[in-house]
Amino acid sequence: MAERDLRQMPRNDLGVLVAGVLAFIASFFPYYGYDVKGAAGAFTGGSASTSAWHSYATLALLLILAATIVAAVQVFAGDTLPSTPVSWNFVVVALSGLGTLLLIIRSFTLDSGDIGPLSYGLRWGAYVLMIVCIVQTVFAVMRLRESGEAMPWHQSAAPPAAPPAAS
Repeated sequence: MAERDLRQMPRNDLGVLVAGVLAFIASFFPYYGYDVKGAAGAFTGGSASTSAWHSYATLALLLILAATIVAAVQVFAGDTLPSTPVSWNFVVVALSGLGTLLLIIRSFTLDSGDIGPLSYGLRWGAYVLMIVCIVQTVFAVMRLRESGEAMPWHQSAAPPAAPPAAS
């Protein structure tokens, strides 16, 4: 495999790959948790959080990582991919878009609120992760549009047969 200079890589390819790596890193940031405020002098309080690797957010993250891997294979070893009826750029968009959608749905269906000194809900890492996933999806769409490939539903079928001549 020939070495590839990252500075020479097209912007959209680099955007998809960098956003995918950042999404993987951000998936370990505090995603959901709680804080307890302590009373003056008696209790100092505390907090706890979990990463995004739980529930169906895990499926979303796996789809985002799959999009990143497919894009990386396209960029660094595109000749090794088999030919498919759907373009690989469309596969990257579909994986990234579906993963982002699942992550956003999961994030905003988690409970949040305050009960006295207890507050619980999404943490800062959830917002970072959602933004990075949206960025990856946008770069994937721009990459698909730049390639000029037709969408799967725009594939031209064989022209209809001419009607028989009237005798």
